[in-house]
Amino acid sequence: MCFIMRHDTPKAAEFVAQGGRVLVAGAATGKIKATNRTFKDDWVFAITVQNAKVTKIREYIDTQARARASQMDASRLA
Repeated sequence: MCFIMRHDTPKAAEFVAQGGRVLVAGAATGKIKATNRTFKDDWVFAITVQNAKVTKIREYIDTQARARASQMDASRLA
């Protein structure tokens, strides 16, 4: 079974910058096609900039939201 996801356009809600660090927080919605369930994925990007160049990007996402949307109902497994 293929768990193909569809993501709507992510929306950044907040930007925080201090020194060479930028935090971008937002959310995206999507749908797991195999289960027909939607999810809301809250996320944060932590970006480090040095000498006007991006040197590191870390992404933090709500993996549990995607996992819950991927779970099959027991009635569908029978």
